[in-house]
Amino acid sequence: MMNKVGEIEFKKIRRISPSQFYSMKNCRYKSLLAEAMNKKPLLPISPNAYYGTVLHKLLELISKGEIINENDFNKTFEEQIGLMEQKLLEQGFDFFVPLQKKVKDFMMKKILLKEHLHNFSGQSQSLTRVNYIAEKWYESKDKTIGGKIDLVIEEGNKIEIFDFKTGAITQDYLDDDGEVYSDVKEEYKDQLKLYAYIYYENTGKFPTKLSLVDLAKQKFAVPFSQKECYTVYLESKNLLNTVNSCIDTGIFKANPTESNCKFCLYRPACSFYLNQIEICSTFKDVSGFLVNTLKFQNGNISAYIESGRKRLTVSNLPEEMFDELNESHTKKLYFFNLKRETKDGLYTATKATMIYE
Repeated sequence: MMNKVGEIEFKKIRRISPSQFYSMKNCRYKSLLAEAMNKKPLLPISPNAYYGTVLHKLLELISKGEIINENDFNKTFEEQIGLMEQKLLEQGFDFFVPLQKKVKDFMMKKILLKEHLHNFSGQSQSLTRVNYIAEKWYESKDKTIGGKIDLVIEEGNKIEIFDFKTGAITQDYLDDDGEVYSDVKEEYKDQLKLYAYIYYENTGKFPTKLSLVDLAKQKFAVPFSQKECYTVYLESKNLLNTVNSCIDTGIFKANPTESNCKFCLYRPACSFYLNQIEICSTFKDVSGFLVNTLKFQNGNISAYIESGRKRLTVSNLPEEMFDELNESHTKKLYFFNLKRETKDGLYTATKATMIYE
C-alpha cells in the first residue's frame, strides 16, 4: 500500500527524557518530527527492537517484585509477546509476526532474562535493610527533564542507580594512537548522568554509583562527578529551548548523515533527508519518478525509476502492489528499507520495505 505523510504540524516539546537526550543532540529535527507525529513511527524498526521492548518490560516487573517465580515469568512473557505481536499486526507490520521466528537468539535471550528473576528474588529476601526502588518516575523541578529510572538501590549512604539494557552496552573506539578499545556508549553515559541529577533534585542526595546491566547480568560502571551531571543537565535544558525555538522562528535544521538517519523512523517526513538521498547513493532508501512497472512469472514486481540522471531498479516488490504502482507512473515515489545490491542502481525490496508518495 502506498503511504502519505500528510501536512506536518510542529508543536513544542514539553519535556525531554534522559533516553532521548543523545538522539536530540545528534539531530534536533528528528525530535520535532517525532513530536509532530505523536511519536507514531512512519517506518518499522528491527524485530530485535520490538523484542527488546518486551524484555525490558519483563525486567521492570522482575525488579518491582511483580514477577517472583518461574510460572509468573512464563505467563507474563507470553502475555507481553502476544500484546507486542498484536500491536505489530495493527500497525501493518505482520511480516515481523511471530517474533520468535524473526528474532535471532530468541530463546537464549529469554533464558538470560530469566536469570535476573533468581537474582532479584534472592537479593530482596536476604538484604532487609536495603531499599529497592524500581521504575520510579523522577523529574527536574521545572518538569522539563524526566524519566523512569529502572532501579535505585539505597543502602545507608550508598546509592546506586541501575539502567537495564537488552542490547550491546559497549562499542569500539579508536584512541589517539590508533588502538582499538571498548567503552560504554556515550549516549548511555549521558543518560545515567541525567538520571543522577534529577534523582538529586528529587532527594537532595547524589548517587554514589551509576551502573548499566545487560541481559547476561554483566555490570558496567559509569564514572561520573557531580559537576559532570550538572553540565549534562544544563546542556539538555539548553538543547530543549533551542529545539523549541525553531518553531517560533520557522527555521529548521537537520544533520542527514548515514549514522544519524539509518535507524530514524521519521525519514519519510524529513525534507533534509529526502534531498540527501537524491545526491548520495550510500543509503538504503531511494527516490525518483516511476517510469515503468513489470510483473514476472513468479509474481514479483520490479519498479523502474528515474532519479536525476540515474535509472534505478527496485525488484522483488509484492504482487499485490502491481495495480497501485501502475497507477502511479510519473509520480515521485520514495522507497524505504531496501537492500542495496552490488550492481550499481539495483535494489531489492525486503519485507520491511515501505513506499511513500
